[in-house]
Amino acid sequence: MTHSAQRLAIAVPAGLLLVAALSGLAFAVDKWVTMFGNEYRPRVVTINAGDKVTWVNDDTVEHDAVGNGWSTSLMGYAESDSITFTRAGTYRYHCSIHPTMTGTVRVRSAGGGTTPDTDLEPLGVPQDSDRLAQVLATLGVVMIAGTAVADRLLRRRSAVADRR
Repeated sequence: MTHSAQRLAIAVPAGLLLVAALSGLAFAVDKWVTMFGNEYRPRVVTINAGDKVTWVNDDTVEHDAVGNGWSTSLMGYAESDSITFTRAGTYRYHCSIHPTMTGTVRVRSAGGGTTPDTDLEPLGVPQDSDRLAQVLATLGVVMIAGTAVADRLLRRRSAVADRR
């Protein structure tokens, strides 16, 4: 394999990773809301479309989060449940047992735009989306590390060849 072909073999995976990053490939973020003392903490959460909110009950009584067309499960102490929000909007919610316990999820569009004042049902995301994000992130790290190792080995080989 020629020196330029070796460099190309390294550059192609690195270029693919760069294209994926620049094309808007993003990994979901998980925001946490704690339920304690008949309050959601924080009361307002702002996320980007595609991010997930996880509610965790840190109270001795059961709570849930119920919005317009969506809800978490009823959770006891130390239990949690998550909802992925894929559409921009403002999602107000409350606890079905404690109606004065209220919160809001503000979802920005993928481009980081403003959130319209809506109460929409979040669109579901397949359960495997978290696994896919983990696999893609791992592959990205492996590709970067592999590229660095291959480059170092090729530079050594080239330096040895130049000495001869």
